[in-house]
Amino acid sequence: MHPVFSVLSIGASLLPHDAEIRRLVEQACVEFERDLRAFLLGVLRDPHLVDDVFQKTVIKAIEASSAVNPETIRGWLFQIALNEARESQRRMSRQGRLQRAVWESFSSGAELDTEDGLSHIMSVEEDEAIRIALARLDGNYREVVMRRVQKGQTFAVIASEMNKPLGTVLTWMRRALIELREMNELRRLSDD
Repeated sequence: MHPVFSVLSIGASLLPHDAEIRRLVEQACVEFERDLRAFLLGVLRDPHLVDDVFQKTVIKAIEASSAVNPETIRGWLFQIALNEARESQRRMSRQGRLQRAVWESFSSGAELDTEDGLSHIMSVEEDEAIRIALARLDGNYREVVMRRVQKGQTFAVIASEMNKPLGTVLTWMRRALIELREMNELRRLSDD
């Protein structure tokens, strides 16, 4: 059995027809894996993201296997892959603003505009608010945020270096971003 499928457990009892369709979807995922990965690389332009999105595509396909027409399974898989790639891009775009703010707060060599004292004060205030917010995060959450934002590591690299499953690292990042959005220090910055 393909490694992606060994971690999946899809529910209790399947009807014989459902089990057959699920098996067909699993086989199609294995058969078209190379083509799907090449397609995702063309859309995402990041080999590490391809791994994440491919796994999500397989999971979604198996979960939705009852909706597939066996005659159009290849196109159906590619549509799921495209939807998952777009969702990944949207998610990364949402994280972009926070990541830029965190990155800028840790840039030690940033030149200050000496003519505009107010912007310097605001910048120092923003940096301090971000530092305080990051310090309040759980250690694992903070580690993932710092590796992703400051070092620019992909989630796959972070997971590998931290010796954690990719899903755990993604969950930690998502939870960190949720916590950061809810912190008063950062809310005040976005209100200003």
